[in-house]
Amino acid sequence: MKATKAQIDEFLAQPHIAIAGYSMKKNKFGTTVYNTLKEKGLNLYPVNPAGGQTPEGEPVYENLSALPNQVKALYIVTKPEVTQELVSEAIEKGFTHIWVQQMSDNKMVKEQLKELPNSVTGQCILMHANPAGFHKFHWWLVKFFGKLPA
Repeated sequence: MKATKAQIDEFLAQPHIAIAGYSMKKNKFGTTVYNTLKEKGLNLYPVNPAGGQTPEGEPVYENLSALPNQVKALYIVTKPEVTQELVSEAIEKGFTHIWVQQMSDNKMVKEQLKELPNSVTGQCILMHANPAGFHKFHWWLVKFFGKLPA
């Protein structure tokens, strides 16, 4: 299942996006994604079983059930076995958009997402959200080789 540019754009346009895989550790990719997308003005809800608060004082939700009802988009950057559980729960809870970071999926996750037409897999979110630095170079390489979603 290949993601389309329309699916990517629609996901990034969601008014409320949960990020499963957020970490209090600055060097973790989920934290980098949260901080980068927050700087770009997206309304984000970090999810981590430990809960707590971000350094800026925002709540970190312990699970998908703890999220406010208006959150219907979920970005996942976890180990594939955790991703499987999150995708199942998100579909059950009525999430309408799910983005699974490349390397966070497996065959089972891809099979689960066939039920959800507004899903993205195999793509780096930072390469598509007004990329800068390394991610802008990554975007250019993917474009150069004709591999950008159409």
